[in-house]
Amino acid sequence: MDRRNFLDASLRPPAHDHQPPDEAGAPASCAVLDIRAYIAHRRNATTAYGRIINGHEIQVTFCVAPPPVTSYFCVWCPEPQNLTKLATEPRIIAAEADLVVLSVRLGSGFPMKAPWLRRLSREDNSYFGYFNLGLLRLVDDDDHYYVVSLSRTRVPWQFDLHIFDSKTETWSCRIASLGRQHQHSQFEHSATKVIMLGGGGLMGFVDPWRGILVCNVLDDDPMLHYMSFPRSLRDNKKLDLNPAVARDVVAVDGRIKVVECFCDAVSSSWKVSIWSRPSTSWEENWNRDCKLDICDNLVDNGTFNFELLSELQGNDDGTPLQRKRTLEWLQISHPRLSLNDDDVVYLMAKVQPRDKKACVLAVDFKNKRLQDVAVFLADRSRCDTMCYMNSSITKYFC
Repeated sequence: MDRRNFLDASLRPPAHDHQPPDEAGAPASCAVLDIRAYIAHRRNATTAYGRIINGHEIQVTFCVAPPPVTSYFCVWCPEPQNLTKLATEPRIIAAEADLVVLSVRLGSGFPMKAPWLRRLSREDNSYFGYFNLGLLRLVDDDDHYYVVSLSRTRVPWQFDLHIFDSKTETWSCRIASLGRQHQHSQFEHSATKVIMLGGGGLMGFVDPWRGILVCNVLDDDPMLHYMSFPRSLRDNKKLDLNPAVARDVVAVDGRIKVVECFCDAVSSSWKVSIWSRPSTSWEENWNRDCKLDICDNLVDNGTFNFELLSELQGNDDGTPLQRKRTLEWLQISHPRLSLNDDDVVYLMAKVQPRDKKACVLAVDFKNKRLQDVAVFLADRSRCDTMCYMNSSITKYFC
């Protein structure tokens, strides 16, 4: 197989030998999912099959594990020589419930629902803004879904709403506009994530630095409502930084949650805060639920796999780290909120931002403790880009 299009590390999927704190091997309802495929022949009950745009067959298999272990997916072609037709490793660009959209660099986008793959027809590449893509599953029709994207127009308060209907297999486009209070030339919004906000077609197009555009995408004449972030979050924005490194936004059990991690300029310590508000109420304001320092006080005798942090130091003599003064020297990034509404946040930890050795920390914010530690293979991702996402797809593989 010609490996020129893939990183060497992408040809070696990791083994899932991590022992979680509860029942080992218990099904996970929430996953930390690597967005970049491994190129390997793996098959299990999740394996889905389809054809890419040139007609060659492709298979996709998910290998899942309870977080903070990172779940991942493998791509393979029954005729391995066809793998050379792929320009790079396929990536996940959207996920919702049991649906995933993969970007396969031959000009194809796949919505996946195990055990099958389906290639999206598309008329315009602009529909596929990276990560600015959402999935809407109809509650009363398990086989019917929509793929939705919102793109900017030359008018700052107007957007093109692109919708792919799985039943008609066609795209449609409608204009969606903001109310008069936002109709000015200074309005800015760059969505990089899409979240579902409840029943019907209510979806949120998230600009992690500024706020959320909310829209019922199934309306004949869709209107946009703007849900601005609190001032303290907007004041902290760093527009030259990929927001995936510092923030995450999810909708869980009727509430929108925002998590942010940042390094305090005065104390040089890493802090993580969580904000939330009701997802369908326009009157209520944001509330800061908690703020936590990532420090050694989070570690207790119940912390699982704590010794894995010693591998980040690269101790050649094999001596174990002491439990004190361990978390403070780590670089913290890539926060991801658990989708189980259990106040757990997953964080990437490194000694230096560009290190290839990393760990994922599971931090229980309610009880202010470090739950678990798992190894993350960071040799396939840049420190300033999105490398994993939170997903509930694993509960559909039980």
